[in-house]
Amino acid sequence: MKKIFLVLLVLLGLQTQAQINICDSSEITITVNTNGYVELETNLTTTNFPQITSIQSYTWGKNGCLMGTDSSVSINFNTDTNVLYSINLVTIYCDLNLCYTCVTSDTLVWNNGSWMMMSRIQQPYFCCDSITYWTDQGQGFNIGLDTSNIVHNPDSIDVWWSVCTNGLCYAGDGMYDYFPQVTTSDTLKVTYDVYIYENGVVEVCSIEDWLIFNQNSFSWVLLNMLPTSINEITFNRVNDNKMYDLMGREIVDVPLGTIYIKNNKKYIRVK
Repeated sequence: MKKIFLVLLVLLGLQTQAQINICDSSEITITVNTNGYVELETNLTTTNFPQITSIQSYTWGKNGCLMGTDSSVSINFNTDTNVLYSINLVTIYCDLNLCYTCVTSDTLVWNNGSWMMMSRIQQPYFCCDSITYWTDQGQGFNIGLDTSNIVHNPDSIDVWWSVCTNGLCYAGDGMYDYFPQVTTSDTLKVTYDVYIYENGVVEVCSIEDWLIFNQNSFSWVLLNMLPTSINEITFNRVNDNKMYDLMGREIVDVPLGTIYIKNNKKYIRVK
């Protein structure tokens, strides 16, 4: 009996795993693509998944409205390029033992002259997140763009610098620039605008920092990273022979057996 029960559990686990794998593999693709008309198709078929013995139904929905329930793997409709279409598909399929339900959802968008499913659009990578700048300890102020962590390979990069100190701003450009007007006693406002060109698209990265020179590390650091001063906290201790209870209230008479404070020390009256 225990062996039979174990076999049933294993079979149930395999069926559950099969259901999960099939539903996770469900996709909606575009088979006809024009600006005013599309046809969509699901990959959940007996051809693509041999473990499916039959399809009970496909139920298509668009923007919350039912489009049809039948055995067709595809659906078509007229489109407007100014509209986003939320597509839902409920598929009921069976294997040799049980029937299952898969729900597939995606969004149809007009992108760069054609319709695309949102799940297939590559999410943008922002180069601005992977660039920074460096400075050195030389005379004047040397600054350059650090692209060592950039993932993409841009076609070109334009860099425009601005360094402000003592009420004056100095402009520069290029991957590296030098500002001889700066001294290590200055407080600097440093800004850059970086134009990254790739495949006909430009990404603009901008930053503004305040820097001061740290004499301990001999380097330029962010203004909020360097402590301006460190003061030791001191207390004025007064020995005035006054007595206080444990709540800090001044008292004149202390009852027997009571703890009291006098000149910053604790006492207890015993007689």
